[in-house]
Amino acid sequence: GAPAYRVLMEQLTSVSEELDVRKEEVLILRSQLVSQKEAIQPKNTMTDSTILLEDVQKMKDKGEIAQAYIGLKETNRLLESQLQSQKRSHENEAEALRGEIQSLKEENNRQQQLLAQNLQLPPEARIEASLQHEITRLTNENLDLMEQLEKQDKTVRKLKKQLKVFAKKIGELEVGQMENISPGQIIDEPIRPVNIPRKEKDFQGMLEYKREDEQKLVKNLILELKPRGVAVNLIPGLPAYILFMCVRHADYLNDDQKVRSLLTSTINSIKKVLKKRGDDFETVSFWLSNTCRFLHCLKQYSGEEGFMKHNTSRQNEHCLTNFDLAEYRQVLSDLAIQIYQQLVRVLENILQPMIVSGMLEHETIQGVSGVKPTGLRKRTSSIADEGTYTLDSILRQLNSFHSVMCQHGMDPELIKQVVKQMFYIVGAITLNNLLLRKDMCSWSKGMQIRYNVSQLEEWLRDKNLMNSGAKETLEPLIQAAQLLQVKKKTDDDAEAICSMCNALTTAQIVKVLNLYTPVNEFEERVSVSFIRTIQMRLRDRKDSPQLLMDAKHIFPVTFPFNPSSLALETIQIPASLGLGFIARV
Repeated sequence: GAPAYRVLMEQLTSVSEELDVRKEEVLILRSQLVSQKEAIQPKNTMTDSTILLEDVQKMKDKGEIAQAYIGLKETNRLLESQLQSQKRSHENEAEALRGEIQSLKEENNRQQQLLAQNLQLPPEARIEASLQHEITRLTNENLDLMEQLEKQDKTVRKLKKQLKVFAKKIGELEVGQMENISPGQIIDEPIRPVNIPRKEKDFQGMLEYKREDEQKLVKNLILELKPRGVAVNLIPGLPAYILFMCVRHADYLNDDQKVRSLLTSTINSIKKVLKKRGDDFETVSFWLSNTCRFLHCLKQYSGEEGFMKHNTSRQNEHCLTNFDLAEYRQVLSDLAIQIYQQLVRVLENILQPMIVSGMLEHETIQGVSGVKPTGLRKRTSSIADEGTYTLDSILRQLNSFHSVMCQHGMDPELIKQVVKQMFYIVGAITLNNLLLRKDMCSWSKGMQIRYNVSQLEEWLRDKNLMNSGAKETLEPLIQAAQLLQVKKKTDDDAEAICSMCNALTTAQIVKVLNLYTPVNEFEERVSVSFIRTIQMRLRDRKDSPQLLMDAKHIFPVTFPFNPSSLALETIQIPASLGLGFIARV
């Protein structure tokens, strides 16, 4: 019934009629030739020209027939292709209609079942079921409309970008043309209207990703992220912000499965990274910082009054709306504690080989320990002799730890706790070795130790960490150094020692006095009666009988709430992270 089809049929009809006319003409010509041949044959006078004329006529007839046949065949082929395409389109329409009919049948059956169920319910339950059904239907429609809106927004953004690119190219072409135009021509040119582009819509501080891309997200953002390479150039805590913005979008969609899956994958991936590279200080520090930042984000945008008061009005608009993630906050807090303890073990393993050499064996003040304590053979120490580790080595290592933690954006209060733990390790290991080595218990060594401790205190002042509690952890070592330097003869000396050494246990004080060895003949050993006097004065003190300090002790760690002033909607995702499959919302 299409116009093109009718035109083709008319052409086919006219070609067929013309072919029939040609056939009739050919038959008439043949009959005439046969009659002429019969008339001429008795005379046997057929000339060569007549034969030639007949052959030419036959060839001409054959050519016309062949041409007509080829045209008819082409026409049939064209008609066949059109019929096939119409048949396919008809089949597709029929299939779509059958699918629509099937869906309508299913909807009809569901409505009938729902109606039958509602008829069996009491009136109040019937109304509630109807409302619930209507709410479900409207929710599904809203989700569909939201998906369409998001697709349209993406299309609009894409078209705007293309428009900007084309506008830029046109501007470049116009500039090139302007360079080739004379000043007189420019004056005569009419002023074109200026195109004022619209601003991009404000982002809501969320990141959208597909459910199937979750493993790719944690792989690129956690498992394969190298703190020393890529992460150094990032905003401090950027992985934590990205993860939280993904959680926000899942919360916005009211998708509890997506929230639970993402948080579980995040926690498990961080554990996996720390299990694989748990002996690298930078890796552990990086994930301690990001775990704490993620924890702070969950608090800051939880919607709880105690945390919201630190936010701006714009930040309060970004609070979670559908889910309470308090339980996951506790899980993240426990994970942060585990990472902190692992960080302490890593820095202890790095510092331990340096401490004895740098704090006790190395002569920081040249010449003070030039004379060995009398009655002692020379103690061989390859590390001290080679000068592998000195006090400067320890200070450089402390600087390295501190700069890495600051670079990763670790909370200032958490840095203070790490520094306190580092100083405790230095003090405990130094004091324990002092209590076990007689060659270290002398007046000159006490001066060396006191000088080294003063250098550590100066480091704390330079880093503005004097209020971290780190200096107090060195108090037992400071008092041991002072004990080596004070007079140890009279009762007044004993009284002064007892009041001075309140951070040392009785066992430690007595052990230092017993190990004390004069540097030269002008000094005397501590008398037994003086040591007994000390013991008598300290007998009522209730302290631990343990001689050595527990160098493995880890102070309890806390994570004070530290809100971020960074606006989520301003965060850009660097291409180096390989997260092109997530989109800002």
